[in-house]
Amino acid sequence: MFRRGGRVRPLRGAAVDPALSLALEEPVLNTLGGARLAELARAGSTAAEFSVLGEDDAPEGLLWHGVNLSPLGAGPEALEEFGRHLAGRSRRSSSVVGPRQAVEAMWAPMAPTWAGQVREYRWSQPLLVADETPAALADVGLRRARPGEESAVFPAAVAMFREEVGADPTRGDGGRSYGNRVTELIRAGRTYVVMHDGLVLFKADVGAIFGPVAQVHGVWVRPGHRSRGLGRAAMAQLVSQVRADLAPQVSLYVNDFNEPARRAYAAAGFHEAGELSTILF
Repeated sequence: MFRRGGRVRPLRGAAVDPALSLALEEPVLNTLGGARLAELARAGSTAAEFSVLGEDDAPEGLLWHGVNLSPLGAGPEALEEFGRHLAGRSRRSSSVVGPRQAVEAMWAPMAPTWAGQVREYRWSQPLLVADETPAALADVGLRRARPGEESAVFPAAVAMFREEVGADPTRGDGGRSYGNRVTELIRAGRTYVVMHDGLVLFKADVGAIFGPVAQVHGVWVRPGHRSRGLGRAAMAQLVSQVRADLAPQVSLYVNDFNEPARRAYAAAGFHEAGELSTILF
């Protein structure tokens, strides 16, 4: 039996580079947490959101405990220890996310004390990768959103969040924090749109980049323009543009029950490469 949290410690100093190397062993699985790890490593502040198990030069697993809880590169023993480490602590993250088997293993010791806070379990979220050049589809005018277009993109981003997450990102601070994120992505050249007469018809963000992988988040098609082929054509163009602009490999994950989106992604050249799970609070 593992001692509760006995070997779990903040990630700092000499352990940072080996931790990045561990996460990069599976960049598609670890894109979300890995991108945050790389960002904090550049700022020298990994200990605030990451913990490590094992020796500095040979980590057995990483735990991201920021806005999300996510295990990276962790085997069965590390996952159980992370779960025990978290079980007796108060929750600050809005979700648990990661490869399904890892989330299930880590969640087992956490569930007795955390399950009552769960809003929704999304156990099956296919992780998709576009390795092949997508088939040529109609040119729908996809492009990067430009600084100055935040007021047009923000309502589309809010609508997407409400539909996808089931929560309102404008609650609490009137949308200031979420608006800052929308602005940040646009200024970084990581939001792509199809617009007509100043109205966003399609939107997608590259929410995380880690190593060779760009992970797409926040895909949204305006109601009234759905089921017309816009989504699949825009996604096919997105793959080509993201490869040219940001990273050679493009991934995303989708809820298993979202059949229209899954069909659109398949038509745009995506195939299943794994399975993630998300537990929402």
